[in-house]
Parts: sequence; C-alpha cells; structure tokens
Amino acid sequence: MIKEEVINEQFKRLEEKVKGLVRRCHDLQDGRSRLEAKINNLEDALRRKDASEQRYIEEKSVVRSRIGDLLKRLDEVLGST
Repeated sequence: MIKEEVINEQFKRLEEKVKGLVRRCHDLQDGRSRLEAKINNLEDALRRKDASEQRYIEEKSVVRSRIGDLLKRLDEVLGST
C-alpha cells in the first residue's frame, strides 16, 4: 500500500513537471512567433528605407547634374560678354 502511494505521488509530480514543460514550450513557441513577425516587419521597413534612400541619391545626382549644366551655361554666357 505504501509503495503504491509513493509511486502514485511520484507519477503526480512527474505529470506536473511534464505539464509545466509543455506550457513552457508553448510559451517559447509563442515568443518565437512574435519575434519572427517583428523581424519580418523590421526587414520590410528596412527595405522601404533602402528604396527611399536610393531614390534620394538618384534625385540628388540629377539635381547636381542640372546645377552643373546651369553653371556651365552661365560661365559660357558670362565669359562671352
């Protein structure tokens, strides 16, 4: 009788530990899913920022080129007078 009680108590403790581990695994999986979603959002934001920065660089290059052309034309006009 006493042995059965001891064994039953050990099984109960073991079951509780297993339940705790299963809960912990689920919590970790949920946390991982949230972190993966956050990583995806940050990667998307970074791609948008990179594209925006590239457009800015291209616009800046066009503006510089146009300014250079205008300065050259001004030099030509002012140099011929």
